[in-house]
Amino acid sequence: MTEPKPGWSEADSRSFVDIGDVAVPSRAEQLSMLLSLIPADADEEFLTADICCGEGIFAERILTRFPRSRLLALDGSPMMRERASKRLAPFGDRAEVRSLDLDRPGWVDELRGPFRCITSSLALHHLSGESKRALFCELSARIEPGGALLVADIVEPATETVRIAYRDLLNAVAKEQSLALTGTLGAFETFQKEGWNGFVQSLQPPGEMPSRLFDQLKWLEEAGFSAVDCFWLRAGTAIYGGFK
Repeated sequence: MTEPKPGWSEADSRSFVDIGDVAVPSRAEQLSMLLSLIPADADEEFLTADICCGEGIFAERILTRFPRSRLLALDGSPMMRERASKRLAPFGDRAEVRSLDLDRPGWVDELRGPFRCITSSLALHHLSGESKRALFCELSARIEPGGALLVADIVEPATETVRIAYRDLLNAVAKEQSLALTGTLGAFETFQKEGWNGFVQSLQPPGEMPSRLFDQLKWLEEAGFSAVDCFWLRAGTAIYGGFK
């Protein structure tokens, strides 16, 4: 029987590197959507931050798409920071990789903006609803006029019916992606065995606190973002945010 995943560990980081393209629904499409939403022209000079950057895949895309941009990449995993540092090394001093502890009070105070855009992928569901609400306000104060906060994350199902729908679709998507990317169901079987589908109720791990999308859009408005919306949603993962 598959056991619930504990709080995030370096073992999870290693597993995610191997299985991320299978476990995350339409990952390439998500990254393309996030990139297209950054409010900047290709030749502009600006600063952005990527919260919980992982191995730096999206950060690399930002720095490539916007050759005059600078980026601060933050992550709590030593392994992910090492991989991100290697990936972003060709960009020289345009990229900086730093340690991050989302639960440490005051970490946002160390962000020296203003930022044109702050992004985060598959991370904020580790914070409680009230912590997300407070974080949106803190980040809003560090984003320049015309800038944006863009989040890709797991969202809480509004009802039990929705949870089951997300669960089943995510299983189907992971199975399809396993076959497409590897030609076998091995990665899908790992996805199931390691409990990567957070919508399987019996596998809900401690430290997983997704919030309803509707609530988060309201919190973004409260934080001072005027153009707030959900820009993409599939199998319980949404891209949402706001512009100033």
